[in-house]
Amino acid sequence: MSALRFDRALDADAAVYGQLRDLVLDAGGIDLHLYKERCLLRRIAARQRATACGHLRDYLGLVRRDPVERGRLVKLLTIHVSQFFRNPSAFEAIRTRVLPSLLAAKRRQGGRALRLWSVGCACGEEAYSLALLLLETAPEALTQFSCGIYGTDIEPDCLRAARLACYSGTSLAHLPLAWRQRYFTPVGPRYQLQPAVRALVTFRQHNILDALPFRRVDLIVFRNVLIYMTEALQERLLLTLHEALARPGFLVLGKVEGLAGAAQRRFIPLDPGERIYQKVE
Repeated sequence: MSALRFDRALDADAAVYGQLRDLVLDAGGIDLHLYKERCLLRRIAARQRATACGHLRDYLGLVRRDPVERGRLVKLLTIHVSQFFRNPSAFEAIRTRVLPSLLAAKRRQGGRALRLWSVGCACGEEAYSLALLLLETAPEALTQFSCGIYGTDIEPDCLRAARLACYSGTSLAHLPLAWRQRYFTPVGPRYQLQPAVRALVTFRQHNILDALPFRRVDLIVFRNVLIYMTEALQERLLLTLHEALARPGFLVLGKVEGLAGAAQRRFIPLDPGERIYQKVE
């Protein structure tokens, strides 16, 4: 292929990708130009192969005419994967370092509310993990403070599953057996979370690129989302979450994530290994 024909092919693919981006934005509220193109193209290519579309433009045509495939693509790109106490060491650090610091500061300052937020909560495992952590390790907080635990996600189907709170055994793999027996009821091959735990968590549909739904939050858990974004978008979202946090407030990121841009001056590391940071200004 000549250099000119190759350049034209690249331009054509870029145009098709732009049209796919617009379709996903309309269908799921996800603006793909803000995310790392390589990660997104890999996921789009997976759906292209699964549907036996020989060319990207063929897959674009399928997405346009088939709402089922359009929904599958949106779900794939929003990457909803979770478990209870996923990365247990991070929750251990929350238990031993974050919660004691937060509760001590609230008692010292006369605070009345405790707010925890799981951003990109998928099917609710992370938000419910925070509730179980309070119940098991700091139950006095539930009576001393007005406790709000929030889970937000862009995907309505995930939020419906979160509210149902009936999980597979795989989702509970990191949960202590005693906790599973105490808080879950077997329902066939699945496990139903008890109503008392479910009542502690409020779920809400929200796109993290939209205006903040909460402020004066004490702990934000925002894991395994930044890795799919450009550095400019990482900085923007980190500054947004900084604005949502109370003082002192804590931010937990994923194990391979970190602070970007101006956000590096707005937080100090509490536990660098677990990517836990504290708001400083």
